[in-house]
Amino acid sequence: MQDAMRWIPFTARTASDLNLDFLENREHFIPFRVDVLLERMLQEEQFDEERRRHFRSLKRLLADRFHYEFREVLEDVKNDFIPFDPDRETLCEPTHTEDELHEIRLRLYTGIRQLLRIGNYLELTSEQLLECLKLQPIGGLSVHVDTDDFDEFHVYYRGIRHRTETSRFLFFWDHSRPVTSLNRVFVVARFKRECGGQIMIKMFKDVAVENIKIIAPKVKLGMPFFDRIKIGGTVLGSLATTVYKLVVAVTLSPILFAIVLGGLLLAAFKGIMSFLNSRTKYLHVFSSSLYYRNLSNNKAALTTLVDAAEEQEVKETLLGYFTLLMAGREMTLEEIDETAEKWIEERFGHRLDFEVDDAVRKLWEKELLVTAREESDPDEPGKGRMLFRSRGIKDALQRLDKAWDGYNTFNFD
Repeated sequence: MQDAMRWIPFTARTASDLNLDFLENREHFIPFRVDVLLERMLQEEQFDEERRRHFRSLKRLLADRFHYEFREVLEDVKNDFIPFDPDRETLCEPTHTEDELHEIRLRLYTGIRQLLRIGNYLELTSEQLLECLKLQPIGGLSVHVDTDDFDEFHVYYRGIRHRTETSRFLFFWDHSRPVTSLNRVFVVARFKRECGGQIMIKMFKDVAVENIKIIAPKVKLGMPFFDRIKIGGTVLGSLATTVYKLVVAVTLSPILFAIVLGGLLLAAFKGIMSFLNSRTKYLHVFSSSLYYRNLSNNKAALTTLVDAAEEQEVKETLLGYFTLLMAGREMTLEEIDETAEKWIEERFGHRLDFEVDDAVRKLWEKELLVTAREESDPDEPGKGRMLFRSRGIKDALQRLDKAWDGYNTFNFD
């Protein structure tokens, strides 16, 4: 992949030329804060005042439990990142052999991928990333991607947004074009050993598919083709006219020759300034695009990723428990999934793909299920199906509270 990506040039292709079916439109991510989700749940008629108070306590205990568990995850991933951190400022760090660095790097990658999976990020495959990098960036910038200094370059995304963007062409023609954006983008790039072997981690927001190449670690900018023609044509036209006058002036008068020569130098100066001004304009477009889309870098990006994964775990677990609690009966995975997705669509007007398997697994691990049994499927004789039922709120609160008694227990016998 790296050889294929090296110095990927500007092309005239747009996202409309690329089949974007590989982008997941229905995402697992629940795009609402935990407190917003909780308040909508408490508006259900089945909740009286006491039940609301208990359910708020359930949410708080769940959040505390996950926060405690993810605190250790954050410490582990940050410690593994230290040997590769390009922003490291601490002294007296231990030195590692190449084998040790390889092992730490693999452990770091495993931790990051696990957090990305929990946070509902998807990775662009090498082929998908290569196709996206060949697209024309919005705004017409000529961008070349260079991976000479990097051994690895991975891009993960979460959430797809579709919008229409209008731009003006030739000062009078407004051109509208559909734009597909990635709501969140997480980038992991590793320098080659001879370049330090460091790992660069970045997180961006609202990146158009056409603009993925601008978040690459190393790029080379150029002006759009139309601007090149405009500047080049103006300069060549001025120079051609002035050179003709210069040839004529040589035969007529030294003073006239000096005047025409001054005009030639002025035309050359104007051409250079026009080029520099255009270059400055497009550098500003590039830097502004990165400035407003960059969310965090390196260790801060890891912290942001852990926070997002932690909150997503709380939301999925709370939604799964709420769905079973409201049903008040045993439910299959398909019933839980369908009921939860329908409730979200009715209460928020948003369609998502609820990750029911993961939600039920967390409920089982937190001992919030009173039953999880298999029975024969009446629709498919010979096949079994799993049935799940949640504990009542008071029982669930007692289970969550009791779990804290098992933490930090020391036996000195």
